[in-house]
Formats: sequence, C-alpha cells, structure tokens
Amino acid sequence: MNFAARDEEVNYFPSRFDPVRHAAPHPIVTEPLSGRRERAVIAKENNFKQPGERFRAWPRDRQDRFIARMADILADRRCTSEIRRIWIGYWSQADAGLGQRIAAKLQAAGAM
Repeated sequence: MNFAARDEEVNYFPSRFDPVRHAAPHPIVTEPLSGRRERAVIAKENNFKQPGERFRAWPRDRQDRFIARMADILADRRCTSEIRRIWIGYWSQADAGLGQRIAAKLQAAGAM
C-alpha cells in the first residue's frame, strides 16, 4: 500500500487533514440529584416534526439559503448517490417541499 499518495479523507483521529478541535470545558455539577429514573417506550416517535416546523417557520430567503447549502454539500464528489438518497429522504420526511427542492437543485447541478 502506498500511504503517501492519498486522494481521500483520512478517517481516523488525529488527522492532519482535519485537525481535532477540543470542546470547551464545562463545570461539573456538584449538587446532589434527586428523583426517579424510568424507562418507558415512546408510543409513537416523530423525529421529523420539529425540524419540519422549524424549516417552515423560516422566511423564504432563509429557506432558499438552507436549500442551497444542503445541495452544495450533497453535490460534493465525495458524497455517494446512496447518501444523497438517504438525506433527501430525511428532508422529505421533515417537509415534502424541502426534499423536492433539494432534489431539484441537485438535478440542476448534475449530481443526481
């Protein structure tokens, strides 16, 4: 294997390609915690309701900027068609129009 000729990202830590940025330290809570811990099954999850509501609450220009950013990210040559389909599916579950608009941008860019 030739490790010197690399044309893709390095997928391990630490990396010269993407240097690590440590999180800022946060204080440790010393107050005692009281209460009861429970395990419960969530009756029906809806992981896409809140993101959809947030997207629809934005003004149209902010929505357009978001769509342009997501389309640029998904149009990157390192992004596979499988990943594009998965993410468009996620965005479509949050808001049908959002998924359609991102897919249209990707088709216009020739990425799909």
